[in-house]
Amino acid sequence: MIQRIQTLWLLSASILAVLMYFFPVIELADNNALMIYSYEKISIAGFSGLIQTGYIIAGLLGLIAFFSFIAIFLYKKRILQMRFCTIISLLDVFLVILIIVFSFNTAKNPGITIGLSAILPLIIFIFVLMARRAVRRDELLVKAADRIR
Repeated sequence: MIQRIQTLWLLSASILAVLMYFFPVIELADNNALMIYSYEKISIAGFSGLIQTGYIIAGLLGLIAFFSFIAIFLYKKRILQMRFCTIISLLDVFLVILIIVFSFNTAKNPGITIGLSAILPLIIFIFVLMARRAVRRDELLVKAADRIR
């Protein structure tokens, strides 16, 4: 299990999803007040939909981290592991779309800065695609070995 490369890719994706909770996605500056959009503490200053968006993004991150971690232990069921990777990829795409939509909604503010966590979903997506590719390669290898017998 641990010697397979897809385990490292999925573990890295899970760790990055957890790390996104600790870094700001978007920093907003408004009249000498800096609000950091983070998931554990959300500041509100005239934005009505900020809390709901934060909870949706935090929930998606939790699902991505949980599914990535669970997919590691599905090494005996490679087809199910590939499906989990596909689901994680779709959730990650939806997460990127939500971050972009939230960025455009707050773009009315002149002092908006994209944080480090806005880039991490793209890296998670690449890691999950690499894991799915490695699982597929293993599945093809097993099918080829079964054909030879």
